[in-house]
Amino acid sequence: MKYYLLFALVFLLGSCQVSDNDTLDAVDKPLSTWAEAYFGFDYEEALDYMTPESEKWIRFAASNITEKDVAFINEHNRNVKTEIIDRYIMAGDTSCSARIRVSDFVQLGFVGQEDKVIDQAEYQITLVKRDDKWKVKMEGPLQSGKQSRD
Repeated sequence: MKYYLLFALVFLLGSCQVSDNDTLDAVDKPLSTWAEAYFGFDYEEALDYMTPESEKWIRFAASNITEKDVAFINEHNRNVKTEIIDRYIMAGDTSCSARIRVSDFVQLGFVGQEDKVIDQAEYQITLVKRDDKWKVKMEGPLQSGKQSRD
């Protein structure tokens, strides 16, 4: 019985990560393009890689950018780097959970906080497959799960 449970667990864990290169490429390309656009503050381009229901979160982010923020972005947001750490797709599923690392990017301050350049942070991103295309799905403002000290 113990071996049966161990086999079942290994089988389930193995089925979660897709290793088919075509499938990974189909996820990686839109995810990378979206991340570069989003963290580069090119929200119009980022929208092309997002679900329609995610648009409200881009509009929310854009509506909170001030002239001071724009000046800070223009001065400091030149060397943004994004890297896909991992991604998991349930076999035959239409959703994907990905973890990306973003380096040297501007994080806009909330009310009363200063804008700053972040050395490195990680984000968990959800993608869904719609009309044979992978799209980023935001269900709220993007938040870092892991951030280096400034």
